[in-house]
Amino acid sequence: MTPETGVKAIARTQSDVQMADLLDDDVRDDALQFEAAGLYLDLRRQKIDLSGWRVLLDQAERLKVSEKIAQLFAGEIVNGTEQRPALHPACRNPALLGDALAGAALVETRKKTRAFADLVGRPGVLNGHPVRRIVNIGIGGSDLGPRFVYDALKAYRREGIETRFVSNLDPADLDDALEGADAETTLILVISKSFTTQETLMNARAARRWIVERLGEAGVAPRFAAATACPDKAREFGLEDARIFPFPDGVGGRYSLWSAAGLALEAGLGADVFDRLLAGARAMDEHVTTTPLARNMPVAKALVDVFNRAGRGLPSRCVAAYSSRLERLASYLQQLEMESLGKSVNNEGGPLGESHCGPLVWGGRGSDLQHSVFQWLHQGLDEAPVDFIAIADHGREDERVRALNANLAAQGAALTHGRTGEGELAAHTRIVGGRASATFVMETLSPETLGALLALHEHKVFVEALFYGLNPFDQWGVELGKSLARSILSGDMAGFDAPARELTHRLGLD
Repeated sequence: MTPETGVKAIARTQSDVQMADLLDDDVRDDALQFEAAGLYLDLRRQKIDLSGWRVLLDQAERLKVSEKIAQLFAGEIVNGTEQRPALHPACRNPALLGDALAGAALVETRKKTRAFADLVGRPGVLNGHPVRRIVNIGIGGSDLGPRFVYDALKAYRREGIETRFVSNLDPADLDDALEGADAETTLILVISKSFTTQETLMNARAARRWIVERLGEAGVAPRFAAATACPDKAREFGLEDARIFPFPDGVGGRYSLWSAAGLALEAGLGADVFDRLLAGARAMDEHVTTTPLARNMPVAKALVDVFNRAGRGLPSRCVAAYSSRLERLASYLQQLEMESLGKSVNNEGGPLGESHCGPLVWGGRGSDLQHSVFQWLHQGLDEAPVDFIAIADHGREDERVRALNANLAAQGAALTHGRTGEGELAAHTRIVGGRASATFVMETLSPETLGALLALHEHKVFVEALFYGLNPFDQWGVELGKSLARSILSGDMAGFDAPARELTHRLGLD
């Protein structure tokens, strides 16, 4: 029996389970609540009883999940299609690597980025001018992670320095980022692993022109820096070695904010705040590598998500963050999970079974979602498990915060228990209940707890991939569209169908 079919078999044994009936089991209560690194996770509102949970844990043991996690942290090859390690944990703790030279290189780069971040905070760094605006140009992992963390940690931003992010080829994106900026006090960061990404390079060239038009060629060098796994290409772009910050090929884009790719965070928040972010992630790393599977928070969340997707066949999951600072969490997790787990073949190239890959991830701010998609979550024909995210220390004396968190607690209960309809509209007002949810509570929104939350989800994705038997560290699906776009721009329409040819004409691309 494969892990995936094993999960389906477990789900079949749970088909008659009533979630509400499970909540009075003290042993199950203890088994499905977790605490680590400033986070609390409640998995009791899942349609699985204690015996089913124990079988899931047995599956994880048979998959040697603990051993595979150790291999990830040791820097062994875990990306089979590209024959690479996944080095994002090493960016948080270079001492993990058995390869001393690789670890030393990470340490040296961190020293360099820290020195640069300290320099950014000094007056007169830009030919006698201070930095007042940082513009981070990147896309995908070079944008989503840093942008989310910068928004989430607004309370920790450096005074007098504003950081904006550019990812879209729409000229309005860069125009908005530069609006009101003084070229003398603007720093441009180009973040690209390959330094060939079309969107990033076109925006970087446009930003360069903006500087040159105002300050001349001499104004470019002190106002540009880059983070990349391909320093030679950054040099070809015209950047100086002192302003090029390398990170290894083994750091995937969606896992890269811990590396030099997080340069905008280190510069915009300060090196000490970035240190705290890394420390929180390391605390979760320590937890996932040393805690038995039955009490391991990332493993437990992975088991629940695999159970709901592969076992119960649920195609999506909603992320409802009850904090405006965490508004971009769903977008960040979309890339992390869907680019990692959105596959159709296993590690050997064979087909994956039905529902044996990651789900669609979507969501937003919880209180806003209650007035839009929660109608569908409660009464729609399809079930979508919900991840609720709360902050415990969130201005408890403010009546708005009390109402915010009361709504979060109420929604989880409503999804579980529903209600019986009454009167003439009973059929319309009835809510069936029995719909799954999980609740995260952060002690406070700090660099440490945020780092822990992101690292938890990285490790969760890795464990899910073990169950599905797929590679979470490649993303071949994003390449075809890029290749076709290059053909269109070059005028090579051979092989394109009639709708594509007609569309290029309508858009003035021919």
